[in-house]
Amino acid sequence: MTLITSVQKFLTGFQIGAATGWDIFIVLIFLIAVFIYGFLLGKNRMIILLLASYFSLAIIQVIPWEKLSSLKWLGLSKTPSSSSQIFVFLGIILLFYFLMPRSILGSALRIRKRGDASWPQLSILGLFQIGLFAAILLSFLPAKAITDFSPLVKKIFIGPEAQFVWVTLPILAMVLMRKKRTEE
Repeated sequence: MTLITSVQKFLTGFQIGAATGWDIFIVLIFLIAVFIYGFLLGKNRMIILLLASYFSLAIIQVIPWEKLSSLKWLGLSKTPSSSSQIFVFLGIILLFYFLMPRSILGSALRIRKRGDASWPQLSILGLFQIGLFAAILLSFLPAKAITDFSPLVKKIFIGPEAQFVWVTLPILAMVLMRKKRTEE
């Protein structure tokens, strides 16, 4: 028996309520990713990515896909595929991520450096940002692909209520988060 088979058997047999072992494993990986993500980026870069995500989401919602499909060299159809939407969404985020610190918006928000924050602040921002990314990216998937997800993932990330929560939580966190006190 291989290690992978052993892990699969362990996770399949491990259940807490309606959550299977795989659901719990995915949640643990998600939390570890949030923790590492927050400390690698820092507060200011995370805020830039959050703002870029909101801008990108707003732009992707109003892109005139029908008009762009007339430009044959782009290879787009009138109704874009989920992969096209995801690619454009992530591309716009990257564009804003690199341009925003050098813009007037970056100056107004004073987001030039990495930014100091406590580990709870970084963890909360990271959790909300990864959750926002997941909710947005899953919203681009076709209904057929969503049926394969577990009920726990559907409840947390998919649907209008989940999207509302994940779009709102990062904004509330940024508004309510206090500056880290500096030692004098």
